[in-house]
Amino acid sequence: MRCRICQNEFVPNKYHSNQQVCPQPSCQKARQLQNEKDCMCKNPDYFKCLGQEAYWKKVRHRYSKLWRTSHKDYLKTYEKAHQDQRREYMRSYMRRYREALNVNRDKI
Repeated sequence: MRCRICQNEFVPNKYHSNQQVCPQPSCQKARQLQNEKDCMCKNPDYFKCLGQEAYWKKVRHRYSKLWRTSHKDYLKTYEKAHQDQRREYMRSYMRRYREALNVNRDKI
């Protein structure tokens, strides 16, 4: 079989019988670049959302704030119902935190 990049003869991998590029690093790099280029041509809007994180965070923050103000009663009942759970969680969290501090102090 001939490599489609360098045109040299090669034996395909027995596990990939449809292999079209030889295993030389330069040919593999060219194959990867071509695959990326093809992918970008097929999916031009794939990276369209990059750079919009700040806008999303702003909108999400506004939505969360609006939700919290309109569901104050629900939040109060939820906090009351889960008060013991939260207290136990914070106790175990602080216990682990203090243990980690003591371990770090012992190392110094």
